[in-house]
Amino acid sequence: MEITRRTDYAIRILLALAGLPRDERLSARELGTLQEVPYAFARGILTELAGAGFVTSRRGVGGGVSLARPAEAITLLEVVEAMEGHISLNLCTRDPDYCGRAGGCFMHQIWQEAEQTLRASLASYDFALLAGGRRSPLQAVEPKENLAPTI
Repeated sequence: MEITRRTDYAIRILLALAGLPRDERLSARELGTLQEVPYAFARGILTELAGAGFVTSRRGVGGGVSLARPAEAITLLEVVEAMEGHISLNLCTRDPDYCGRAGGCFMHQIWQEAEQTLRASLASYDFALLAGGRRSPLQAVEPKENLAPTI
């Protein structure tokens, strides 16, 4: 699985909106410029984000785009899945009928566990957390020092 440029741009646009005061709006052009997203691409992404319920837009003077929900109520997992579809590391984890060996296959269990870990990690990040530059609660523990011997 690879996150597409479209999803990356959607996340950047939502981050910009999450950093605004609640009543402030930005135009598609301003968001595109701010996040280095081509204007036409930004407009298309904003249409998708509105359809998924992440942003609202208003036309005219004082118009623009803002978050439809509080930033803390939007997770990275929701956005990735809205843009990419359900996260799946292998066809066997997405379609139970794909492989008759799924019940006893050791690799099936590993793919499921990895998928659950990825989903939990993405779900632990909300856009208020991201806009504030803070780490996820799942990332609160620093990684252990590399204990590999040096040569």
